[in-house]
Amino acid sequence: MRYFIALAVLLAVAGACGSSDDSKSSPAPASPSPPSTSRASPAASATGDSSSSIPLAHLKVTPSKEGRISGRLYIALGDSLSAGVGASGFDPKKGFVGLVHDALPTDFALLNLGVAGFDSRELIEKGELERATTEIKDRNNDSNPDNNVGAVTLEIGGNDLLDIFFDYVLPGRCPSVAEGLQKPECVAQLRNALDLYEPNLDKILTTLQQADPQLNIFLMTLYNPFSGGSPLLDELGELSLEGRADTPFPEGLQDIIRRQAQAHGVHLVEVYPLFEGKAHEYIAGDTIHPNDTGYRVMADTVIAEMRAGGIIE
Repeated sequence: MRYFIALAVLLAVAGACGSSDDSKSSPAPASPSPPSTSRASPAASATGDSSSSIPLAHLKVTPSKEGRISGRLYIALGDSLSAGVGASGFDPKKGFVGLVHDALPTDFALLNLGVAGFDSRELIEKGELERATTEIKDRNNDSNPDNNVGAVTLEIGGNDLLDIFFDYVLPGRCPSVAEGLQKPECVAQLRNALDLYEPNLDKILTTLQQADPQLNIFLMTLYNPFSGGSPLLDELGELSLEGRADTPFPEGLQDIIRRQAQAHGVHLVEVYPLFEGKAHEYIAGDTIHPNDTGYRVMADTVIAEMRAGGIIE
């Protein structure tokens, strides 16, 4: 998995440090796991048609006797953050998606389509977006409002930036903001990542809204996992995410997220400021993903926005 390969080198080269309250083992495997039933039920395979047999990890659905997922549905789209990597025991219930699901009304089932390692292009091309829109079209356009997709969370983009760290920061080709801004190849790599990300995010949101223009989408900003930790990596993360005036990057990835949220009229969940200076409190031992406390902070922010949107009372 790209995060953890890169991280081993990051720790060796940059001496980055993380919090001490979570395991440093590898993320949950990407191999399929069977869906489980309702919130309190043990795992069980869905039966019936193929639409209920979804080969994805951390899937929690409530199949009916006919094999269809019954009740209202919360869909999570994203990468390892939606999958809950970094939570203690690799328990997805302790990730932000599981915590948000617990706060929703009890008739909501959960379809977690978060896949560790995904970037924005892979989310579009690997099938998860299509899987989500199929559910939305089938449910929200039928005659039964009690089985609608009631909420979608979307977080994506961290892996769009990771290749720059892996291929350019770690080998020392772009070792710092000051040096990187002086090298055309470093500037070009970040520029390319940002330029590719915006149309991908626009396509994801457009595709979801074409399935249902009234869909409740909660688009999350990202966080800087190095904020308050390694100064070198903190500065690089800050430039990539928030940009810096008087540089070729007055805008960062977060500005794209905020702009797309406004353009599409979706709910914006501001995670970034809550993690500033909190690397030793909110980040797991892998120095990238949230620990249980960090996921709780993320979940509470999503829940507050869902409450403001009338999804949660």
